[in-house]
Amino acid sequence: MKKGLIRLSSNYLLRQSKLFSTNNRLVFRFCSTKQEKHEFKAETKKLLDIVAKSIYTDKDVFLRELLSNASDALEKQRFLATQKGEQVPSDLEIKIELDEQKRTITIEDSGIGMTKQEMIDNLGTIARSGSKQFLEQVGTQMNDKIIGQFGVGFYSSFIVGDTVEVVSKSERSDKTYVWISDGTGTFEISEAKDYFQGRGTKITIHLKPDQAIFSKKTEVLKTIQRYSNFINYPIIVNGERQNIVSAIWVRSKNEITPEDYNKFYEYISNSKLAYKYKLHYSTDAPLSIKALLYIPQTHMEKYGMQMEEFDISLYCKKILIKKNCRELLPHFLRFVKGVVDCEDLPLNISREGYQDSALIAKLKSVVAKRIIKEIESEALRDPANYLSWYQDFQNFIKEGVAMDDEHRNSMTKLLRFQTNKSEDFISLDDYISKLPQGINNIYYYLAPTRQQALTSPYMEPFTNSEIPVILTMNHMDEVVFKQINEYSSKKFVNIESDQAEVDKVAQKSTEENEKKEETNVETNIPNDEITPFCLWLKNELNPIISQVQISKRLKTSPAIIVSAISSGMRQVMHAMGQSTDDLKNLTLEINVNNPIIVNLNKVRKSNRIIASLASKQILDGCLLSSGLLRDPKEVVERQHKILNVLLTSEINTPIIEEVGAYREEAVKQNDQKKDDLDTEIIIDSDGNPQVVKKNKK
Repeated sequence: MKKGLIRLSSNYLLRQSKLFSTNNRLVFRFCSTKQEKHEFKAETKKLLDIVAKSIYTDKDVFLRELLSNASDALEKQRFLATQKGEQVPSDLEIKIELDEQKRTITIEDSGIGMTKQEMIDNLGTIARSGSKQFLEQVGTQMNDKIIGQFGVGFYSSFIVGDTVEVVSKSERSDKTYVWISDGTGTFEISEAKDYFQGRGTKITIHLKPDQAIFSKKTEVLKTIQRYSNFINYPIIVNGERQNIVSAIWVRSKNEITPEDYNKFYEYISNSKLAYKYKLHYSTDAPLSIKALLYIPQTHMEKYGMQMEEFDISLYCKKILIKKNCRELLPHFLRFVKGVVDCEDLPLNISREGYQDSALIAKLKSVVAKRIIKEIESEALRDPANYLSWYQDFQNFIKEGVAMDDEHRNSMTKLLRFQTNKSEDFISLDDYISKLPQGINNIYYYLAPTRQQALTSPYMEPFTNSEIPVILTMNHMDEVVFKQINEYSSKKFVNIESDQAEVDKVAQKSTEENEKKEETNVETNIPNDEITPFCLWLKNELNPIISQVQISKRLKTSPAIIVSAISSGMRQVMHAMGQSTDDLKNLTLEINVNNPIIVNLNKVRKSNRIIASLASKQILDGCLLSSGLLRDPKEVVERQHKILNVLLTSEINTPIIEEVGAYREEAVKQNDQKKDDLDTEIIIDSDGNPQVVKKNKK
């Protein structure tokens, strides 16, 4: 009996797990019989148990690991043939045979195979990577082809197997050997005659009773499709090839047809719908990346059904590392579908995750920038085509502008808006190009519809101005503009809430109009009555209105509400459940040249009750146009009272009515009575208006 030592090459594993001491040696005995039995040390048995049962999260990864090993064996055989100047063998493939009755799964490859000593070294030494040894021999030219690097993948077979048999023959040996172990601490190796005609390795796993599912074809196919569908070599399961779709992202763009791109998109998206844009690129700096990304034509979020799930997969050398990889893209790009293959990933020992979060963040940044750049290029190349896509995806773009500091500037270039000058959607750069010289602001206004925006009192200063105003119907844009704040050194100004900046525009417009038109003095409120009138309005409309001031911007409308918080921002705050104290301490701007305001000033002197009703009705209109009217009940009741006053007054004393005015003018009565009568409107104890007659004194 011979006795020798086998080194346990697990330094990398130990650095990864930090669980074990550095006393890593295993001992075996060479028996004088044909079968040789080798014994692990107790510490190594524990390590083997941890490798087999604790490193991997999902049990199906054993198949990924064994298929990756098989792919490496085939790649080594191809490389050696090329180095010798020989023709690459045509039989390079992986076969999987399943037997549900015997509860076995067999993975066979026609690769480089192993000698007896290599089986002892590679299979009997935990964390010794044969692929890593091979790369050290041939240099870095095979780095992008060889998958294995840790030397522990093989032992994942013990997750599902009671016993594992490995039969292998190398071209460098005329003998075939069988390696057998139950994963409990020993393995046996012996010669097997007439097993292989050529070369290769065959692994048979005798499955545990509770893992019999892996002898079923459906489960195996699902695992292959999930992890190993893009291995270079054919994977044949029970005589039928499975990995038909190739990893086209690693190929040159010149080799790929439009049909190839379409089929691959159908494969990864499970959809027959065509994609809108694609991005296929590779780079070696700052990271080695090969990516094929698709931007779809539509998405599910627009139907309000669900949030888009990340559908981008992270690969390393064509082996899936993580599906639906949320860490690979910013949240606002969750609609992007495709694959990213990065050879520089610092994988953990199970290859189910990665270690260097800084590198992943770098990868995320690089990929996101390329996607945004591609969308911008498409927008410039075909604006109409981009706009059709933008209509559906604008909320994703705006989310990126509002929430992502890193990509805000580049995402802002993708925004498109209408203005009061045209229904065409234009970029902010186009908007700035249309501004008159000397204008340093970007003006915008939020309204439910375009027509409401154009007829809003807030738009009056810009009616005859050359300054365009961005019109938006999405309250999210308020947050977007606030986050951007400035673009190309021009500040965003909401014409509803930024009184000082809008007054500058109004003042310039007023000066120009005064040169062309004369003011109608008859409609003005006398100067000595303006202050008392404003104080009266303030008292009537308190506490909603805390200040009444003369408007510089209004030309035709009677009044508007001015607040530091715009209606769009109030909608956002309400949606977030934040209180805004909507109806308190607002400013009312009045147009002293408007007939309604002029007549209101007159009526307040003769009939304060009617004047009070009218003032509140004016306020209701202002609240409605500014989006602050939340409860219409009180407004409707007040309207009913005013209608009753008008109708009752008309029945008893016909009146001449101007639009919005509450002015009564006595007319001649057809049936003249002896005593001249006059009418007066009073409010009864129930709060209802009544018309009474009394003798004229």
